[in-house]
Amino acid sequence: MKFAAWLAALRPRTLVASLVPVAVGTAHAWRLTTEISWPVFWLCLGFAFLMQIGANFANDYYDYCKGADGPDRMGPARAVATGAISPAWMRMAAFCSLGLGFVLGLVLFQVSGGGWLLLVVGVASVACALAYTSGPWPLAYLGLGDVFVILFFGFIAVSVTHFVQLSVAEVMWKQDTAPWIPALAVGLVINNLLVVNNHRDADTDRRVGKLTIVARFGRSFGSAIYFLSIALATLLLPLLEVGLRGTLVLFPLGYFLWRRLMQAKDSSAYSFVFAGTATMVVLYGALSVLSLAEALPKALY
Repeated sequence: MKFAAWLAALRPRTLVASLVPVAVGTAHAWRLTTEISWPVFWLCLGFAFLMQIGANFANDYYDYCKGADGPDRMGPARAVATGAISPAWMRMAAFCSLGLGFVLGLVLFQVSGGGWLLLVVGVASVACALAYTSGPWPLAYLGLGDVFVILFFGFIAVSVTHFVQLSVAEVMWKQDTAPWIPALAVGLVINNLLVVNNHRDADTDRRVGKLTIVARFGRSFGSAIYFLSIALATLLLPLLEVGLRGTLVLFPLGYFLWRRLMQAKDSSAYSFVFAGTATMVVLYGALSVLSLAEALPKALY
């Protein structure tokens, strides 16, 4: 077992999908409380990272078991499918990562005093990380992967981080101040990472019965989803939420990446679009936080 193989199996470029929601949720709590609990921030980030890493390991293992990672796959080589890591080790790594993440969730539960909602979120996160590609009704194979990503990396990650920061600051959570619009925006931008992967793998996914939305309805439909997410996240939603105003400048980048996605034919072209989309996720998070910092004095009056 080589270190490089394990590092690749982590899919480090995708981990921005855990960092950005926690950062945005924390920033929105800071707008209301003008303070940040850094222990809670790091616990939320550690939980998010471990849940995603565990899901990545589980996907590597279960996709291999279902034959979804054949030699004709265009994307990066999977560790189990290539023999770099044994199936048993990968399965163990998945369960250990998810188990350790759940333990961090229990610590967060105690530290924040956020109530039993956090326990429910922890159990649901572990269950859905495994159900994404395993079980009798794997989410990804039923075309529900996009819903899963927007829900967990958008609404749940942003709003729960916001909730626990308010709990520590002893500020009452209110529905009208919850960051629903930023959560949706972040979920849409992050989901485009999945859209790129599904766009690339549409043919091989269809052959093994992995009916993602792109595999079901075609690459043109997948490209349309990508563009719609960009348009909503960088044009419409910033007009509804002051904390997203800075992201308006990202529409040209999103448009450029959408054009490249429609033209992509080989692994190098898809790798470029994926890297660009991951960069856009980071920029979206950074500009959201900066927009909130600029809006803070207005929010205090």
